[in-house]
Amino acid sequence: MAQQLLLSLLLCSLWTLLLWQVSRLLLKKFSALQQWPPYFWCLLGLCFLPLLPLPELGQQWTIPSVLLQDTLHAIQAESAQPLHPGLLQPTANSQFIWWLLLGGLGTVSLWQLYRLVRQWQQLQRLIRQSKPLAAASLFSPEQLAALPARFELRQTQTSISPFIAGWRHMVLVVPAYMWQLTAEQRRLLLQHELTHLQRRDPQQLLLLRLLVALCWFNPLLRQLEQAFIQSVELAVDRAVLANEPGSALLYGQTLLNSLKRCQHQAQPKLNAAFMHANSGHSFYQQRLQQLFHPAPALSSWQRWRIPLLLGFAALLLNIGYAQLNYSAPPTQWLLPVGQVPITSAYATQHPLRQNRPHQGVDFGAARGSDIQAAQRGKVLIADATSLHSRYGKVVLIDHGHGYQTLYAHLDAFYVTAGQSVAAGEPIGTVGASGQVTGPHLHFELLLDGQHQDPALYLALPKRSYSQAN
Repeated sequence: MAQQLLLSLLLCSLWTLLLWQVSRLLLKKFSALQQWPPYFWCLLGLCFLPLLPLPELGQQWTIPSVLLQDTLHAIQAESAQPLHPGLLQPTANSQFIWWLLLGGLGTVSLWQLYRLVRQWQQLQRLIRQSKPLAAASLFSPEQLAALPARFELRQTQTSISPFIAGWRHMVLVVPAYMWQLTAEQRRLLLQHELTHLQRRDPQQLLLLRLLVALCWFNPLLRQLEQAFIQSVELAVDRAVLANEPGSALLYGQTLLNSLKRCQHQAQPKLNAAFMHANSGHSFYQQRLQQLFHPAPALSSWQRWRIPLLLGFAALLLNIGYAQLNYSAPPTQWLLPVGQVPITSAYATQHPLRQNRPHQGVDFGAARGSDIQAAQRGKVLIADATSLHSRYGKVVLIDHGHGYQTLYAHLDAFYVTAGQSVAAGEPIGTVGASGQVTGPHLHFELLLDGQHQDPALYLALPKRSYSQAN
């Protein structure tokens, strides 16, 4: 499990890199997408597509009930609990290494969350140190009517950008230099923050930074976060000017004035503000340019067409990757121990089996002879405890499309449960474990949980019967 999760996270990082490169081309071609923040949430969701389980085409990964009947009887008679190893259980040593790596990754994620909590505490400390203000002292009657019930206005002496923060209880903090601005400039700055409030940008930003902290191992998510912040500011600028079509020049002057007053002061994080600490001069130039040369707005269909196309393409990629791992139903089967005599055929009866029909064939191979997989597949069982003790040491391989093969009475294993094997790959050696009269390989072939005559699938050698069972 740990190995699969780590490999999936690595695949997520590589997939995010590809997705980000494609996204940059789309943003360059369709500049209006930069002003639509939901587009970046769509990208963020697609980044985690590799974590979705791939469809197992033609696979079932089940142990046939006919093989467990004797085991269930043993439970009733002896109160013994059969052990079924996980279908994807790695060996003990490699499992410890993978869990150690996963633990290290989780530890760094917790450290990143701790840093995020510290930033939140610093923000709350700044809010507590600010001075409460009456909302009516700054807001117009129209703006007061748009305020939520749980809202607070405060003023700080620090030269920072006005910002709004919180989750349910929202707080707007304004700097003392607000009173040095003109009434129109103050109104535009406040309208900017109210737009953040109406769009729930503080909550979105907090959720995004929480996810980025947890997924610190994917550095491109930080670029996606920065692109989202810039998209939010561009969208808010556009929304403010949509209600104030003649205020572009004044709005730009207000932006430059705030930049000048705050350029020597570190800006707080985890908030939606007129300015951000990580935004460079090129971004503010882009914002100023948009004020006077706005990009054409996207229609509703245009807004969702590109994310839908990206999602559809990513889904096809996911299914296509599963298709690459798909194998056709097996048609040619290999002899598990080569050309050796058959000592007991399918459906024969013997007193050692209480005259029950033989469910497979017995190959009279010498002890220590290599046993090979009859077809490619995945090992479901490789032990002496999962099935009835009469099988001894047994290997069960699933070949997909309902086909499974069983190899019993082994002396040693070359494979472990969860391992994928190729056709003809050695999986163990012939032995005499379990209820037998001598060394041999007991081989069974099942289709959809039902025993089949291996002679219908294998090019069996001429039978020569003995007392081995």
